[in-house]
Amino acid sequence: MNTNYDKLAERAERGELSVKPGTVRRGPKAAEEAQRLLMEATGATSADELTRIALGRPTLGSKGGASPVVRARVPQALKERVAEIAEREHRKESDVVRDALAAYVEVRAVG
Repeated sequence: MNTNYDKLAERAERGELSVKPGTVRRGPKAAEEAQRLLMEATGATSADELTRIALGRPTLGSKGGASPVVRARVPQALKERVAEIAEREHRKESDVVRDALAAYVEVRAVG
């Protein structure tokens, strides 16, 4: 099926599309249907997980807004070791790297 979503959007904005009878949802039924569709689209299995996905990652600092990103290229062997640690500790690789970087900076600050 070849669907031109831009043309459909334009028609919708001009009010040229009609609603199919029996498809309009309001109130609690609308909320239930919306949640079901969002969970299906995102792969979420609970309302809590869906909320987490919708809100995105939490801010790491005390200030609001996006957290700064530090990027570095590393040898494959180091990447694999980080992945092993993350898997063993049931953590994300970024958490392992963040902790390692914080420990390194702390040691360097003392000396």
